[in-house]
Amino acid sequence: MEERELDRRLHIQTAGIREWALQSAHYNRYEATPYDALDYLFAQHEVLTSGGWIDFGCGKGRVPFYVHYLYALDVTGIEMNSVLYQDAMNNLIDYRGAFPKKKGAVSFECILAERFSIPADASTFYFFNPFSLDIFRSVIRNIVLSLEEADRDAEVILYYPTSAYEQFLNEHLSFERAAELPITHLQLYDPNERFLVYTYKSPDQ
Repeated sequence: MEERELDRRLHIQTAGIREWALQSAHYNRYEATPYDALDYLFAQHEVLTSGGWIDFGCGKGRVPFYVHYLYALDVTGIEMNSVLYQDAMNNLIDYRGAFPKKKGAVSFECILAERFSIPADASTFYFFNPFSLDIFRSVIRNIVLSLEEADRDAEVILYYPTSAYEQFLNEHLSFERAAELPITHLQLYDPNERFLVYTYKSPDQ
């Protein structure tokens, strides 16, 4: 299904790419995860339903809205860019107007990812290369601290992972690589089209 057609179904506008005039070395351009990539992930991987979903660098909110639409989970989008955050909030108004009775909360915060306080019930942490490795390290550190304070099942999902992100998590003592999901129909054009899933290893394990 076309990107814009699914946007219309969800009553949101998330298609397209946005470059920034003053591009930072720490933050990447806006580009939403393709819907067909998300469909592939959900078909191949069982989503955790015991806790909330956090999308770091959520942009206009496609992943949070789609996850909520499909699974009625509590979802939070973290976005540091005020323009994209406002787009997400505008989308939220239209989405909630279209689906007022759907269970689960959808929320967005305009904050630097490394300053976001990880909720004690968050279980899935999603990244589509939103920022530099330095920031990614800080966010993972915050996630681990939260998981140590409130032990629970949790996972990190990377889409189109950079080698730096991948190497960092491969060497991290708190995470174990659980799955590599090549998106076969997209890899015909780009071998980097894949998901990596890492599960949290409790210190007691």
